[in-house]
Amino acid sequence: MHCKTIGDEEISVAKVYGITHDPETKNYMMVLEYAENGSLRTYLDKNRYELTWSAKLVNLWHITLGLKSIHEKELIHRDLHIGNILSFGSQVTVTDMGLCKPADYNASENTKNSIYGVLPYIAPEVLRGQNYTKAADIYSFGIIMYEVISGLPPYHDVSHDKNLAIKICQGLRPRFINIKVPQLIVNLIKRCLDANPLNRPTANEVEKVLYHWYYESGDLESGHIDNETELTALQKQIREAEEINNNLPTGSIPLINLSYKTHSKAVYTSRLLSFNNLSVPKNSDDYYDEQNDNIISENFSESLQIDISQLTIKDNVGKSKII
Repeated sequence: MHCKTIGDEEISVAKVYGITHDPETKNYMMVLEYAENGSLRTYLDKNRYELTWSAKLVNLWHITLGLKSIHEKELIHRDLHIGNILSFGSQVTVTDMGLCKPADYNASENTKNSIYGVLPYIAPEVLRGQNYTKAADIYSFGIIMYEVISGLPPYHDVSHDKNLAIKICQGLRPRFINIKVPQLIVNLIKRCLDANPLNRPTANEVEKVLYHWYYESGDLESGHIDNETELTALQKQIREAEEINNNLPTGSIPLINLSYKTHSKAVYTSRLLSFNNLSVPKNSDDYYDEQNDNIISENFSESLQIDISQLTIKDNVGKSKII
């Protein structure tokens, strides 16, 4: 599988060294390179206080490099979730491609009416019984992108059952609660999670965007920008987001970094799933309305009486301004 999907110069897909056979269970297993930091989920939990915007964006960029490599070989991952992203120091790689198949593979002709995966990461059209496509992988990446930016597993506070599948097909998507996220990043996530697969970007397109965003965020953090007029749109939005988050009552650590409690029936390992009579997937009515983005939740902002328009933000030369 490794030889088929990537070349020696590509490092964003985990290496497969071979296949072994368990003499007791009779199960076959792939032997992969060892990831000292475990899965990306484990890495996020351990480093939630240290991750900068550039660190988050470089991780996402590396994932798209692997996904782009898979798609360029006319393959589809089919089980992309954060548990299948391994962390090797500063590098993350896509792994566990046991379900990876050619893009023209027809599941309805080869399997029973069931799917295998982690419910929150499965595209709504796949939940409804349609075949996996490259666009379905992009949906999965959109959920991963939300998870890396927010620090929270998707739908961690609800049961992962048919009721959740129904709501996803009706337009439910993870929301950013109690934090400010750059609008450009929110918009890209929304495109990846669009209910219409044709509206989702390609892996190649997302990779190019994240490549530029990673370097833009790195330049901002390193102080390589001399004056305000040189800031890109993303850099301005990152600076605004940081100022807003740091002005919240929690102090200098945004609520994005708080611990979370996972519902007892929230399942983040791949399993067989089968749902009948799901509705045709659609976006929520206000899906692309930027005015209704849940950047700071309604209950949170009302209880704190925060007027974001009056927050003071310092520019790169130390002067204050009102946004």
